[in-house]
Amino acid sequence: MHSKAVDSKASLVNLFWDQFLFLWQLIKSRFLFWLGLISFVILMLKLMPNSAIVPIFFMGVDFNAVKSGQVILPVFWFVYFVVPLLIVLSGFKQLWQVRGMQLRGLRYSPLSFAVVNVGLMGLISLIYVVLTEGIMALVTDFSWLRRFKLMQFYGLSALLVLVINNFLGIFLLLIVQTTIGRFNAPLGIIIPFSWLIMTVYTTWKYNLLNSLMLLRVNKNNILLLLATTLLMLIVYLITDRYSEPDY
Repeated sequence: MHSKAVDSKASLVNLFWDQFLFLWQLIKSRFLFWLGLISFVILMLKLMPNSAIVPIFFMGVDFNAVKSGQVILPVFWFVYFVVPLLIVLSGFKQLWQVRGMQLRGLRYSPLSFAVVNVGLMGLISLIYVVLTEGIMALVTDFSWLRRFKLMQFYGLSALLVLVINNFLGIFLLLIVQTTIGRFNAPLGIIIPFSWLIMTVYTTWKYNLLNSLMLLRVNKNNILLLLATTLLMLIVYLITDRYSEPDY
């Protein structure tokens, strides 16, 4: 029985690696283009005098500005969280079309597909956040980083919390996009986009994406984001396990 468990884990690891290589071929051009564009923008912003990169991207809009009707869409914030969605687009649908029949013939279970897809979404989110925010940290004056405060955290600890928080937000958006996109591809794109825009112009305190703005983030909405991300993982695994996608 132990041998079967080990074989199952090894099989899942092999499936993950194979799927990653196929997915990379599907999204490579978009990934390199968008990551290159974001990196270029970060470097250009560094040339501006007295500019701190992190607030430019993540400050967001506070509730008082929304209540007074003086809201301008924070373009850098919006673009930052939209880019991972544009990188993936219908990548998982295409992955199924390319690999589905072959992997079914190899007797992989539908749950294996779902688990591997979740892992791939997590990996994409992690790579994007670490690379982009790593570049931001490298081009930011260390004296500013030491003073950077996020809730009760300062300096590099605050930056780490920011990375984790943004990872959760992007991971959740990708899960929502992929879950809805299984049944209706255009809606899979439209709904996360609309959710981000709605976040800017509303003051609902239970909006999960409030935690992605430095002017709104607090411990409660980070915990809510974490709990909802875990819940959406379960929803995705269930829908992927028991339904046939419209691919």
